[in-house]
Amino acid sequence: MNYTFFLNKKMISFLMLMLFAVSGYSQMPRGQRPQDRDAERRREAIETRRVSYITQKLSLSVEEARLFWPIYNEYTQKVEKLSAGFKDTRDQLPETDQMNKEQASAYIEAELKRFEDAAALRREYTEKMLKVISVQQVALLFDAERSFNRMLFREAQRRHRHENPEN
Repeated sequence: MNYTFFLNKKMISFLMLMLFAVSGYSQMPRGQRPQDRDAERRREAIETRRVSYITQKLSLSVEEARLFWPIYNEYTQKVEKLSAGFKDTRDQLPETDQMNKEQASAYIEAELKRFEDAAALRREYTEKMLKVISVQQVALLFDAERSFNRMLFREAQRRHRHENPEN
């Protein structure tokens, strides 16, 4: 078997995936502050790692990746939009311990609606993904998302402990 051809094909596939995954994240508007650019670079780096991690965990072929990543990226954009909408609603309310009855009720309803909408999005996009990857790969995706997020959380904890040794 010619392993060089296989490795070159894998490398080209991996680079194509990176381009698909971060293409939406590479454009920055003019005039952003340096800290905004740094935060954007960190987000891009995390997104690149996420693409690599998920691609590896799901063992996506080139064709599967070509079909999967646009669906997954669309899904994550909608989840982010949903979260931003909830954050806007939440920012308009006082701190939880300062809410009156009506505000607390509005907060509860907004929180429940966010979870319901997130679940509906998850179901909708799972069905779309099942058309391009196997059911086993979708199950692996759910685990890969959780393990990737846990990994990021642990890294952030280590950084925080390193930066603040008294904590």
